[in-house]
Amino acid sequence: MNAVAVGAKASAPGKQSRFPKGTSPAKALIQLAAQKATGALTVHGEPGGVVFLRDGLVNGCESPAAPGVDRLLTACGKVAERVWETIPSRPARALVEGGHVTAAEIELCALQALYDAAFFVLSTAKAEMRFDPGIEHWLGADGTVTSDQVCDHVSRQRRMLDEVHPSDATDLAPVVPVLRPGLDRVLLSGLQWEIVLHADGERTPQELAGLLGRSAYAVTLDVRRLAAAGLVTPPEQEQTTKAIASVPHEPAPAPPEPPEDPLPQRVPGTFTFEDPAPSPARRELPAGVSALAVLPGAIDKSPDDTLLKRIRAALQSLR
Repeated sequence: MNAVAVGAKASAPGKQSRFPKGTSPAKALIQLAAQKATGALTVHGEPGGVVFLRDGLVNGCESPAAPGVDRLLTACGKVAERVWETIPSRPARALVEGGHVTAAEIELCALQALYDAAFFVLSTAKAEMRFDPGIEHWLGADGTVTSDQVCDHVSRQRRMLDEVHPSDATDLAPVVPVLRPGLDRVLLSGLQWEIVLHADGERTPQELAGLLGRSAYAVTLDVRRLAAAGLVTPPEQEQTTKAIASVPHEPAPAPPEPPEDPLPQRVPGTFTFEDPAPSPARRELPAGVSALAVLPGAIDKSPDDTLLKRIRAALQSLR
């Protein structure tokens, strides 16, 4: 297939445009924005999706990895699912006029869905793309953002993921909870608790987001936090552990005979005895995780000024 680069002028209406091999979705979006194009940029790949432009501005984005506006509104109970069955095409205005949502609510929800899906669309590796002029987003919302704003936001999201946990092994894989994390207590945020509660070893972070009606990026980010704390594990590691356990092995040799005098020996010159043989080591905690794991996002409120003053006074009295 011969790819056709997008030139300085927008393509004629109804004519598909393709991009040279190796062009990233972000670069293709910026090219179309510079042309002030109107239409749909379809990104084929994993996870892929579609970016909708209007006069060079992004006014919608969809991805199989992120819940759409309809799911976000129905999951939180703002709009009943039966309402969507009766709403015509371009439902944004119908929802507002019907009193189901305000204009600000639909715009905010559309913007959240746009940025959420854009992260996955623009992060698609080895993508194949085409642009179909004249196609507009089905929601019919008026809000738009620039391509630079979308690309900058996605770059910040990627940096945040790497700062939380450098491994992407859990990003698109089924979430496997650790049954015995080796922590005395764990303090989770509401979203982190929902993830752990619904993780069954089969649903990916994006599928959990669709089930819960939450931001797919937010769920992916919190799954990385859970992985960094040792509360979830990549499925490959779980499968490897099971495979190793299933491999037949030679029977263990018989334990040596106990010594004639099993009693502990007194330490010379003291009234203490040597410690008995140590018990089996407890599961080691991941680096940087204490016995009380307080994951980021679990505590939303900043410390009270009065509490900080009391702590300072107590510390000064110890001097």
